[in-house]
Amino acid sequence: GVKYIVIPWYDGSKLPGNAAWEETKKLFTKISDEAKQNGMSLLYHNHDFEFKKVDGEYGLDILYKKVPAEYLQTELDTCWVNIGGENPAEYIAKYNGRTPVVHLKDFNIEGKLPKHLYALIGMDDEKDDDEPSSFEFRPVGHGMQDMPAILDASVKSGAEWVVVEQDEPSMGLSRMDSVKASREYLRSIGW
Repeated sequence: GVKYIVIPWYDGSKLPGNAAWEETKKLFTKISDEAKQNGMSLLYHNHDFEFKKVDGEYGLDILYKKVPAEYLQTELDTCWVNIGGENPAEYIAKYNGRTPVVHLKDFNIEGKLPKHLYALIGMDDEKDDDEPSSFEFRPVGHGMQDMPAILDASVKSGAEWVVVEQDEPSMGLSRMDSVKASREYLRSIGW
């Protein structure tokens, strides 16, 4: 059966550092209670905006500090952790024992991030076509991420699952070709 229920995205204006934060904590606890009654655990999937600092601490860290592990586990997305300014393997290790699922996502970037990065995942309609994109999602093992370190940290942290996530394909590959390239890479390193 289903073991996890995931909050895949949450409005950043309702996370730590915002007026609605207290209500969000109550809501997450309520959802977690419902999940537990049905034999599931609640996970939170991050993006990069949770790496905004609030009183010198990442909003994501505050979230995990203020909503205890018994109510909320991590589902760290390694791409967004990296874009947020942290080393994904080290960040996974930081939440050792609280990271049952890790999203493996690779990317390549040259220069600055595009202003409308979320247009690449369908969450920002204001993509500026005059701005050359210096960012693209890549199949796992074909980008900038240190996948062996990420996988090692995932195992050491107790992750039960690592999930390949491919947003928009690149490198002239279709979505299915991207999945195949990720799978072939993982097999090549013993996964």
